[in-house]
Amino acid sequence: MCGYQGLRVEAKAMIESEQTPFLSMYFDKTSERVYILADSESLKKVRDVKALIEMEDILKSTFEESKKLTMFDQKVEVERPSYLSCAGGLSHHTCHALKPQYQLSWERNLKECFEDRTPRDVNFERLPREILRGIFVFLEPSDLKSVNLVCKNWQNVADEPALWKEFDLPLKCRKSGNKFFRFFQKSISSKLQILSLHNFSFQLNDSHIQDLLNLDLKSITIGSIDLFNVYDDSFAQLVNNCKECEIKEYEPKLKTTNGININVLGLNKLNAIFRKMESGTKLKSLSLSCCAGSDKTLDLSFIPSSTLANAFNKLESLGLSQVKLRPNQLKTIFDYMSVKTKMKYLNLDSLNLDSVDMKIFDVAFRNLTKLSLNGLDFLNINQLKQFAENLDKSCKLKDLMLSNIDAQELPPGLLERVVTKVGVVDL
Repeated sequence: MCGYQGLRVEAKAMIESEQTPFLSMYFDKTSERVYILADSESLKKVRDVKALIEMEDILKSTFEESKKLTMFDQKVEVERPSYLSCAGGLSHHTCHALKPQYQLSWERNLKECFEDRTPRDVNFERLPREILRGIFVFLEPSDLKSVNLVCKNWQNVADEPALWKEFDLPLKCRKSGNKFFRFFQKSISSKLQILSLHNFSFQLNDSHIQDLLNLDLKSITIGSIDLFNVYDDSFAQLVNNCKECEIKEYEPKLKTTNGININVLGLNKLNAIFRKMESGTKLKSLSLSCCAGSDKTLDLSFIPSSTLANAFNKLESLGLSQVKLRPNQLKTIFDYMSVKTKMKYLNLDSLNLDSVDMKIFDVAFRNLTKLSLNGLDFLNINQLKQFAENLDKSCKLKDLMLSNIDAQELPPGLLERVVTKVGVVDL
């Protein structure tokens, strides 16, 4: 007796006479259906698992592939001497096969009978993006440039802006105008996100600025640099295309008649920057400072009050250090702040408020979440008290930093109320 009938007789004997659990699935070529031959208990269990459907699909696909089939009997294979000698640790055997993805529980003790399916050479092109990103973040821009050339997958990861966030203009481009222009002919120039305009060995002109205007810059820092041959409006556009800008005055270039106030950028360029800010800007953060000595200031007193007020109140963060402003300019700026502003962080350092009525701060600080005041030691006790009372009435600050301010004569209760209303205080 052979075929299905023979299988059925043998299975019935094993199940009912020998009480051996039995589970078999076979493909009937006449009906092209998959049937189950099993003991009753195993049948109940197999009906509850997804593997039943998967096994059916396997048998159907094997039939459709029409390949030559040969018999595999694992029990017979296990009992062969070569298999047993392998399991016992002998070196010569013929049972090696690729290690299957899933094994029966007893097979796990015979791992040496399978060849490791792990490739000897790892295919780095198929590494997940998260792993590549975690590696590339440690690379310098010059290395990222090389990584870009490996393969499409690596290029897609290496092109992510977050990996280039510290990429500044290379030093060689600051030494030579020709190298500057050659750099912008390369695709890597589009990766620039931060720009430091200082210490150039050649004089910038409007052609250089036009190349910079094509970039999607995140921040720009302006220091010791000669911008005499750059158009005011072009430079103002460059600054206002960024999200963050820091302007530092170092060496005196243009002096007022008394030799105190300095402007490296020049009066016209500063005015152009603020006029452009007033009409529309991408800037969210602006820092203005003078680093040329304690007796020097960055003079903004010539800028119209309304222009400064409109420009500053479009920002989310503003820092003013050793900046000269007229009392009416300050009043206009803070009056605008009390009506409409986007500003959340304000840093005032060594700003002369000696002749300023502290009432201008009454509601100006209402929308601020962070306030830093430094070097306001010239305030008299009445001004300081009025300033503290304003904070007490309308304070919504989360961070407050006060440096070089003599608060000894302030009423303890007033200072306590101001401090306890703020999340973080640095005195």
